[in-house]
Amino acid sequence: MKFFNAFLLIFFSFAGGKIVLLDDTVASTNIVGDSPPPAYNVTINVIWAFSIGINITNVVMTINNLKSSEYAAMGLGQNQSMGEAHVFMCKRFANDTIAIERYVNPKDHHHPVPAGSEQGGVFTPLPSKFTDGIVTCQFVLSNFDLQIVEQPNKLRPLSQSGKYHPIFAVGLVNSTGDPQYHDGREPQSALVQLNQNQNLIFHQNSSKLFNEINPSS
Repeated sequence: MKFFNAFLLIFFSFAGGKIVLLDDTVASTNIVGDSPPPAYNVTINVIWAFSIGINITNVVMTINNLKSSEYAAMGLGQNQSMGEAHVFMCKRFANDTIAIERYVNPKDHHHPVPAGSEQGGVFTPLPSKFTDGIVTCQFVLSNFDLQIVEQPNKLRPLSQSGKYHPIFAVGLVNSTGDPQYHDGREPQSALVQLNQNQNLIFHQNSSKLFNEINPSS
């Protein structure tokens, strides 16, 4: 029941008895790659809402034009390199079932590996779906350790107060559901935080480059 109540805060939160809508900060970007991408015209909209007091971040990923046996991923990178990122991957399998999974990309261009709470916070998947051509993945991040130890030259545990560069990617999954090659990732210079409401939009073939994200006030 607690998660259900928290989930309602994805779209609004209450302050003084009034509904406070999420901020309308929007950003879009291109993705680049050396080979043709597995999908075209994919749009990823990621919205998250931070619940003050219970310190829960509710996240919804909505993806348009994601084909069967493909995934769309959002990474939170601690720098602008391709590695050292926390990754949340929404997969559409061949039978049109949907799954949201957590990974880390430890360094350089290594393949992402599954991640647990040792990587910062508890990841709780919520029901995901494929309806009318639209993929929706939802999850909650909670129970973060407030004492984050600095680990130079290493991927640090995910933190709600940490500042991260958003990264987006679209790729393929194999018959066992493992992620395969993707069309490229492009870390952004702007920074986002999990304890601030955000609304990010990624257009795969957009002509407008991602420039900056303004944090919620």
